Amino acid sequence: MDDSALRVYVRDAGLARIGQVDDYTSLIVVPRYNAVGAYTLEISADSARAGLLVEGNGLIIRTAGGDTVMSGPIRTVDWSRSASDGGSGKLTVGGIDDTSVLAQYTCWPNPTAVIGSQTSAVYKVSAAVAETALRALVNLNAGPGALAARKNPLLTLAADGLRGPTITREVNQFDNLLAVLADIANSSGLGVRVVQVGSGLQFQVYAPVDRTGTARFSFRLGNLTDASYSTTPPTCTRAIVVAGGGTSPRVCNTYDRTDPLFPGLVIEQFVDLTGVDSASVDLTAQMTQAADEALTNGAGQGNLSISPIDLPQLAYGRDYSVGDTVAADVRGDWYTDVCREVTITSTAADATTVKATVGGDSTGGPCATTAVRWRWRSRRTGRRTRSSGRPPGLEAPDVLFDLGDVGVNAGDGAGAGGV
Repeated sequence: MDDSALRVYVRDAGLARIGQVDDYTSLIVVPRYNAVGAYTLEISADSARAGLLVEGNGLIIRTAGGDTVMSGPIRTVDWSRSASDGGSGKLTVGGIDDTSVLAQYTCWPNPTAVIGSQTSAVYKVSAAVAETALRALVNLNAGPGALAARKNPLLTLAADGLRGPTITREVNQFDNLLAVLADIANSSGLGVRVVQVGSGLQFQVYAPVDRTGTARFSFRLGNLTDASYSTTPPTCTRAIVVAGGGTSPRVCNTYDRTDPLFPGLVIEQFVDLTGVDSASVDLTAQMTQAADEALTNGAGQGNLSISPIDLPQLAYGRDYSVGDTVAADVRGDWYTDVCREVTITSTAADATTVKATVGGDSTGGPCATTAVRWRWRSRRTGRRTRSSGRPPGLEAPDVLFDLGDVGVNAGDGAGAGGV
């Protein structure tokens, strides 16, 4: 197995490590920013380790240097064999990362009350620091503070770092917990994840790093070989927000935001807050936040595809990671956005490679959404490498580059901790 190959360990349902798989033929790992990651591993069915790869167990995946790339439960184990197989076929093992535990829960309007006492239609966050609000949602719906019947005994929370802005919002009854967390985190410039720490799972909030000053790609810098750019018009530049109207007076307001890509275009969109009591003391904050989300989600998009060269001074995993913001210079203008996802491929014969996708959902700068597909051209070997597959149901980014022996932990400029 290549020296850069990812190391794979198997854990049981209690998260205890029970063995190592060092004879897999293919491994694809897809970490995602504020979303559930996934992995797919292929191995000969004749392998002595095949018996460890069963539903209920999980994988811990690390770089050669020991950094944790992903950990999570095994969800599928498929067997296949063709007439040309010399052995007893192959196993294809599919799994998801530990952040998926958050998707198993919903947000109750009153998470401290039993289901028969849910009299409210919303869970309200009032003038709370974003990280504190995120932790409260997890704690009360799945963590140590949840009802006994809902509490996940493996889940703990990292210390509150008081990151992010102060927010006010209402969460609709029984919305998916992970979807709510991702929405708050994305709008607050934060990242959320669950990682294995020792014999437990820890919910963590982290601040991605703005690396636009250092992770910069351009023809002038000599680390960009080609680029293409296209634009998509906005779907909302004027939000019409309506609150109350049921048991309280109706309040209406409009919020305008000129789109920098299409400054003369006006597109109105209705934002329904009629379920909100217009007598609420924080009505203005709720209406403003709802309008801001509609305008941000409906902003015009710039789609940028580039092929950078990985240089000793700038490499994925060491100099930028999932969640970080990077920049690219096209036609004299700098476009910036967030690295949303990477696809790491490790095989028995070849060096480990990475494909990364930047943009797609981000907010902020002059170009609100920038989609970037990366390709790495090896100056050491003079060759280009491609992966042979991807996890089922995952979009394949267009191009790739080598990971080498660099770790891929994201957030706060350091690793996520882990097992």
